[in-house]
Amino acid sequence: MTSRPRSLPLFLAVLLLACAGAAQAQSLRCGRDFAQIGETKFVIESKCGAPAAKDSFCKPIGIAPSTVGRPPHVACDMVEEWTYKPGIGQFITILQFREGELREMKYGPRQ
Repeated sequence: MTSRPRSLPLFLAVLLLACAGAAQAQSLRCGRDFAQIGETKFVIESKCGAPAAKDSFCKPIGIAPSTVGRPPHVACDMVEEWTYKPGIGQFITILQFREGELREMKYGPRQ
């Protein structure tokens, strides 16, 4: 009679929980749906509503070479940030969009 290792089911359960946590780490819960990396601003706003604040800035990505008679200029990537305040006890969530798509999520302090 062979015995099955008891640690295998426990290992699989822990692995499943870790993967589920990682999948939701980069998402914002909006009602019954989630805003996720790669979605467009239109999709996010239709799922989550209007953000509490919007901001945009130029994120430097390198220095472009100078041309005759002109100083070099800094090339940049336009970034738009939307801030959501989900509610009391929840983390403020900052969504960063580049070229109209959600590229990054950051979490601020709890409200």
